[in-house]
Amino acid sequence: MKLHHRTILLTASALSGFAAAPAMGQSADQGSANDIIVTAQRIEQRLQDVPVSVTVFSQETIDNNAVSNIKDLAQYTPGLQVNNRYGADSTNFSIRGFTQEQRTTATVGVYFADVVAPRGSGASFGGDGAGPGALFDLQNVQVLKGPQGTLFGRNSTGGAVLLVPKKPTDALEGYVEGTVGDYDLFGVQAVLNIPLADTFKVRLGGEHKQRDGYLRNIGNLGDGRYGNKGMGNLDYWTFRASIVADLTPDLENYTVATYTKSKSNGTIPKIIEAFAGVNASGIPFGDMAVSQMAREAAYDPWTVSNRLPDSQSTIEQWQIINKTTWQASDNITVKGILSYGEFRGKTNLDLFGNYFLNPNVPSGTETSGSQVTGFAFTHINPYTGLTNAQSTFVGELQVQGVSTDGRLNWQVGAYSEISDPLGKSGVQTATFSACNDIDSYDCPFTVLPNYFAPGVNGFFSFGSINGQLSSTKFEDYAVYGQASYDITDQLKFTAGLRYTWDKQTTDVQQLRPNLAGGYYTCGAPIGVSNTSGTTVTSATRFPISTIYDGCHDIQSKSSKAPTWLIGLDYKPMQDLLIYAKWTRGYRQGGLSIFSPDTTQPYDQEKVNTYEIGLKSSWHGVIPGSFNISGFYNDFTNQQLLLGVQDLIANADGTPTAPPSASIVNSGSSTLQGFEAELNLRPFEGMRISAAYGYLKTKIKELTAPTFAPGSPYDTVTLPNVGDPIPNAQPHKLTLSANYTLPLPESVGAITFGGTWIYTGKFRSVADSCPTATTPGCPTLRDSSGTPYVLTNPGAGIVPSTNVLNLNLNWNNVGGMPVDATLFVTNVTKEVVYLNINENTSRGFRSALLGEPRMWGLRLKYRFGQ
Repeated sequence: MKLHHRTILLTASALSGFAAAPAMGQSADQGSANDIIVTAQRIEQRLQDVPVSVTVFSQETIDNNAVSNIKDLAQYTPGLQVNNRYGADSTNFSIRGFTQEQRTTATVGVYFADVVAPRGSGASFGGDGAGPGALFDLQNVQVLKGPQGTLFGRNSTGGAVLLVPKKPTDALEGYVEGTVGDYDLFGVQAVLNIPLADTFKVRLGGEHKQRDGYLRNIGNLGDGRYGNKGMGNLDYWTFRASIVADLTPDLENYTVATYTKSKSNGTIPKIIEAFAGVNASGIPFGDMAVSQMAREAAYDPWTVSNRLPDSQSTIEQWQIINKTTWQASDNITVKGILSYGEFRGKTNLDLFGNYFLNPNVPSGTETSGSQVTGFAFTHINPYTGLTNAQSTFVGELQVQGVSTDGRLNWQVGAYSEISDPLGKSGVQTATFSACNDIDSYDCPFTVLPNYFAPGVNGFFSFGSINGQLSSTKFEDYAVYGQASYDITDQLKFTAGLRYTWDKQTTDVQQLRPNLAGGYYTCGAPIGVSNTSGTTVTSATRFPISTIYDGCHDIQSKSSKAPTWLIGLDYKPMQDLLIYAKWTRGYRQGGLSIFSPDTTQPYDQEKVNTYEIGLKSSWHGVIPGSFNISGFYNDFTNQQLLLGVQDLIANADGTPTAPPSASIVNSGSSTLQGFEAELNLRPFEGMRISAAYGYLKTKIKELTAPTFAPGSPYDTVTLPNVGDPIPNAQPHKLTLSANYTLPLPESVGAITFGGTWIYTGKFRSVADSCPTATTPGCPTLRDSSGTPYVLTNPGAGIVPSTNVLNLNLNWNNVGGMPVDATLFVTNVTKEVVYLNINENTSRGFRSALLGEPRMWGLRLKYRFGQ
C-alpha cells in the first residue's frame, strides 16, 4: 500500500509550479467585476465566470481599510469567521460554520503563492494560517467558500483563503511607506523590484510594525515578557524575496522565500460577569470573581488582569516555494510545486482571565504568582522551550490541457504533504493554582483557614499541574482530476474526482506531578515507560527528578476518502452566469493527543454541499455587479471539542483530575444559508458596495464519549440537539461607500470612505447552566437563606455588534508619486466580544475583546514606473 505514496511523492517532486487566487474589493479606478481575473479553479478566469462563491480583496482595499492582520479580513467577509483565542499570531478561520477546534486540523486551508501554510504540531493553535506581515505587497486575497478538496492541496470542509503575492515585473520600481498612530503605532514597509535581465527579475520587500497593547493590565505582576506595553501589542518583522527566471521561452521558474518573526505579550480574556453568593454547604461561591470585576470597573472596558509575568505569544516562520511552469505545447501546460517551511511558536497565556488575589495581600502590593490564583493557564514546557515546532514539505504536480476546439478543459495532478516534528514540543497547564514558578513546579497547595468559612472571601491554590510533551508526524497524499466540457456555447458541465490518504502519528507524554509527594503519574495516555519498557498504569509512580523519562504513548490514526465535484454552468448572455453544483468535502481524522484515556482518536468528517448561484454584471448609466449564492451542507461525523470534568470530587472539594477536553465525532448537523454581494457606481467618483451573509446551523445528532474503566472523568459538557453549531455567525452585513472628489491631476485623487459592519449575535459555546436540572450547576442561598439553583440561559451567546471604520486617502499628492492615508477603526468604540468562556458553573464568564477605536496616518512614496 505504500507504493502509491512513494510514486506520488516522487512524481510531485519532479517539478515545481504556479497557481493563483481570486479578488473582491476593486480599486477606485477599476471598472466592473469583469476586470477582475482570478484562479479559483487553478486557471485564470474572470471573476464573473467562476462557478465558485468568491470574495476578493485588492491590495488597495486592504490598505484603505487598515487591514494589518489576516484576522481583520473576517470583518469584511460574510461567511468568514476568525478564532484568535491564542492571540493574533495564532489565527485560524471558519467559513460557513465549519469551525476548527483545538487539536484538530484546519477546516479552511490558507495558501500563500498556491502553497498551504506550514502546519502546527497540535499542542495549541499555531501554524496552519498566515501570521503578521502576510498582507503586504499582494496582488489580491481571495476567500473561496465551501469545500475545495478537488483541486486544492490539503483537504478541508470549509473553504480556502488564497494570498497571491506580486510577482517580479519588467520595471525598475518600488516604494517606501511609513505608518504612525495612537498606541505608539509605528510601521515601515519597503519594496524594490529589479529586472536584472529580460529573463531574470527580482522583487524584495520587508515590513516592520509595532504597537502598544489595547488591553490595559491592572494586575501588579507585569504585562508579560516583552515589557509593560499592555496586552495585545504588536511587534513583528517580515521579509520576502521573489525571483522569476525564464529558463526558455516555454519554461518559467518562480521562487518565493518568506521569513516572519513576531513577539508580543499576547491577549487574555476579561471577566464580564460574576456571581457572588454562598452555596448550600456555606462555602463562598464566585466572590473572588466579583472582587476582580470591582477592581477593573474603575477603568475602561478594555481592562484585564494578567497573572503571568512571562505572558507571551511568539512565532517564527520561514518558507521557500519553488514553482516551474512548462508550456509543453499550445494546448498543454505542466506545473509543479516544491515547498519547505518551518513553524515555531511559544505561548504563555492565561486562558480565562482570572486574577484571584490572596485576601491577605492588599491589592497593588502583590509581588509573585504565588499570591494570585487563576482558573487555568498554559505555559511553555521548560524541557522544550516551544509550544509548537513543526516542518512541512509540499510537492505537487499538475498538468492542464485544452482541446483543439476549446470546448474541453481538463487538469490532473498529484499532491504530497509531509509534516515532521522539529523535536518535541508541549505545554504545562496549571489549574486552580497560584504559581511562583511553574517551570520548577513551585505551585504549592494552599488553602487559607478562612476559605471554607461561610460568607468569607477566601483564597485557594490546589497546585494542580499537567505536563505535556508530544511530537507529531502528518502524511497526506492525493491524486485528482477535473474537466469541464462546453455542451453548447451557453451550457457547461464540470466533473472532478480526488482521492486522499491521510495519517497522523503522535508520541505523547502527559504527566500529573504530585508536588507534595515528590512523584508524578502518567496522565491521560497510559502507555509504556521510555526507560524500562514496562507497561505502566495511571497509578504508577515516577520520581519528579526523571519526570520526562516515562509515560510514552504512541498512537496513529489513518483516514482516506474520495471527494468530488459535479457542476452545471449556464450563461444565457455574456455577463450573466447561473450555476449549480454538488461537492463532497472531507477533513481527516486524527488524535486529540492530550485528551483523557479512550477519547483520543477521532474519525474523519465529511460534508455534502449543494450550492446554486448567480453572477451578473452590467454597464450603462449605473454600472455594477450582483452575485448571490445559496447553499445547503449535510454534515456528518462533525469534529467537536467537548469539555470533560470530574464532578465527583475529593472530600475537601478538590477535583481528583483537572478539567480537560476531547474531540468527539458528534453525529450530524446541517448548515444552510445564502450570501450576496452588490457593487454600484451611481455616478462618477462614487462607489457603493453591500455584502450580506445568512447562516443557519443545527445539530441533528450527538454522541457522548465513553470513559475507560477507572477514569477520574465522569461528566461531559454537550451542546443540545437542535442547538446551532458553536461559533457560527447567523448574520453579517457590510456596507461600504467611497467618493473621489473631482479634482485635477495636479492636485491628486482625494477619496473619502467608510465601512459599517454589523454582526448578529451567535453562540460561542454551550451554556453550562441553562436550567436548574443541569448537572454541576451550583446551589446558592439568597439573602433570606433560601437555597436556589443558579441558572444562566444564553450565557454562551456573543452579543451583536456594530463597527464603523473611516478612511481618507489622497493619492498622488500635488501630482507627486506620494500617497497619504488617514484611517480610524471602530470609530464608536464598540465593545466587541470575539468569543466567550462560559463558566457560570464556576462563578464567572469571561470574553476575549476586540480592539477599541484606533487611528493612524500612512505615507507612501513610489518610484519607478
